[in-house]
Amino acid sequence: MSNQNEQTRTDVRQKNVFAKPLHEHSSARSSPGAFSGDASFKTGFCNGQAPVAATITDDFLDFSQSRGLDLRSRGIQAGQRWCMAAQRWREARDSRMQDVPRVKMENTHIKALDTLGFGELKMYAADQDANSEVIWPGERPSASARQSENIGAKDPRS
Repeated sequence: MSNQNEQTRTDVRQKNVFAKPLHEHSSARSSPGAFSGDASFKTGFCNGQAPVAATITDDFLDFSQSRGLDLRSRGIQAGQRWCMAAQRWREARDSRMQDVPRVKMENTHIKALDTLGFGELKMYAADQDANSEVIWPGERPSASARQSENIGAKDPRS
């Protein structure tokens, strides 16, 4: 039996930054571009070497080229989803570029927290994560149960 759910491509053996099963970030089809020999960028499930699930931006491509890594020549384009090294993402953020690659939290491997803080990642969370109904760890309401008058209340239409 596989540890991967084939419908949603979730790996229950690996954890994301929420300490939940890791979701696949991209595939060779969704992020084409030959990228062999450098473990700091990859498609598929993010891992310990490339733990940050990010959407590539033009600013990041320019930043990488200025550092001697021309990603465009390898077929990588803005808008593609790649897993990248946490240190490379931090360097890009620290460079004060205008458009830092957005992070897909549920696809980011827990090993990213060895280098980056949860708050750092959350600050640059992809819009879907940042504006969704996700309850971030530590932001859960203090009341863990509903008021008793709300439980089993009669439907007003009945």
